[in-house]
Amino acid sequence: MSWSIALIFLPIICAAGAAKINERRTESLFAIAVTALTFLGSVINMYLVRGGAVYAWGFGSLGIFGSILRLDSLSALFSLFCAFVWLAAGIYMHSYMRYEEHVSTFYTYYLITLGATQGIFLAGNFIVLLIFFELMSVTSGEWVTFHHDQEAEQAGSMYHHLSVAAGVFMGLAVILLYASGVVPFVGSPAVNPTRITPFIWAVLLLMGAFGIKAGMFPLHIWLPKAHPVAPTPASALLSGILIKTGAYGLIRTGQLVSWGQADLIPWAGALLVIVGSITMLLGVCLALLQSNAKRLLAYHSVSQMGYIILGIGAALFMKDNGAFGIAGAVFHSLNHALFKSSLFFGVGIIILGTGEADLYKLGGLWKKFPLTGLMMLIAALGITGAPGLNGYISKTLLHHGILEAAETGRPIMVWAERIFTLVGVGTTASFVKLIGLTFFGKQKTAVKFNRGENRALAVAMIMLSVAMLFIGTMPERALSFLVGPATQSCGTVKLGVLEHVHFFEWPAIRGMLLTLLAGFLLFAVGMKTHLFHLQLPYWLSIDWAVRTACRKVREAFK
Repeated sequence: MSWSIALIFLPIICAAGAAKINERRTESLFAIAVTALTFLGSVINMYLVRGGAVYAWGFGSLGIFGSILRLDSLSALFSLFCAFVWLAAGIYMHSYMRYEEHVSTFYTYYLITLGATQGIFLAGNFIVLLIFFELMSVTSGEWVTFHHDQEAEQAGSMYHHLSVAAGVFMGLAVILLYASGVVPFVGSPAVNPTRITPFIWAVLLLMGAFGIKAGMFPLHIWLPKAHPVAPTPASALLSGILIKTGAYGLIRTGQLVSWGQADLIPWAGALLVIVGSITMLLGVCLALLQSNAKRLLAYHSVSQMGYIILGIGAALFMKDNGAFGIAGAVFHSLNHALFKSSLFFGVGIIILGTGEADLYKLGGLWKKFPLTGLMMLIAALGITGAPGLNGYISKTLLHHGILEAAETGRPIMVWAERIFTLVGVGTTASFVKLIGLTFFGKQKTAVKFNRGENRALAVAMIMLSVAMLFIGTMPERALSFLVGPATQSCGTVKLGVLEHVHFFEWPAIRGMLLTLLAGFLLFAVGMKTHLFHLQLPYWLSIDWAVRTACRKVREAFK
């Protein structure tokens, strides 16, 4: 476990060194070196757990202290893609941060947050996970308020309050797990809780805590506020990695209830399917209405996390037959980290070059930003699920999972499958809008080009694009070496069905192509009818509902 300890504390310790370096180039290279070492360590950990090995570090049989850190295939995979995207962000920052002030502070929090995030993925119990969860929330909150303007401060305040709520939920959950006779180890199922009521409440609180970080409806409201105001590298990490700590926690919560096989909470799967479906649909609908490119991507983070939550819910519902749901959720966590980070990087390059994030003021940028446009197109094809790209693979697994649940005849599952297809259409329309309005057509307004395409910034996008293309064209290898072992370590589901998946069968490709075609048509109709310019009244928003509820609570306690 020495490598796991280094993955956590090397970046945290080195953050102190970054704070004392006053030269930008040196700070950048130092951060890249630390992140590269972290990535190397995560690769070694991935090699160590080949064949299903599990490593734990703690203090003998001292109860909760017997498993302080834990490494299995699931934690190794999340640690690996976390470090890979963090490294890409560090390379991107080398050129990007020259246009920002107070970079020493940013690099310090960049490294501390990396160590804290690794700590979440490598925690051996929920108490250790909570400690690193809170550290990550505090340091990443500094990214949100980095520019210290009014919008950033408001977004940071909301992020802070919801992070505190998540920490309180998790702390109460740990207490209730003990009250129910369950030691809160990560990766182990609860064995016969002595008191079922506190156990049920503990699981619900864990879902709420991790749901906040994952952007689960109705706890998603921090994402569209935080992402647009943070520096682009921070937006990429917030969306690409930090919300995956919520997905990781929900998967570990699924393990805690033995994926529904013990019938401790028989309705948990249906609950997550409902919430996941709403999250998917709400996110994509609101994304279609956005003109700001970063806010559009933020709402799509909500929608894509809905896919992952749906997969986890379907796995809980199907019990030991939920392999497709779990594998799809794990695979889509990896894929979303790749294409969403790349999309944020691309939007950041456009904003640096033009000073403009409004899609309706851009246009015709393909000639001035050809490499950025190509990399963003690859990422857009990935997120829409185009065959040959990574998103198609994980969405195929997720679709198999929800189809199996729908075949049970439960109306909730049938409607979830329909929403799955509908959201795919909306996702395509959104990214036709993003890519089309930015790179094609005529420029709508006079945009002052501050600088040309910085190809050094695109290096990070190339790294991510290569990974997306590898997964999309050789999914069996990714499934065999990465996702399959991680799914195996999730619990007791039957994994044999994953060996017989044929991703490029004509019915699957045809269905995805029809979804893409419908998305193009929706984009055309939306632009023609000005549907995408619809402005909903504030009192219909979840933000208004939450603020009103908080105000009522404060007034009640005065």
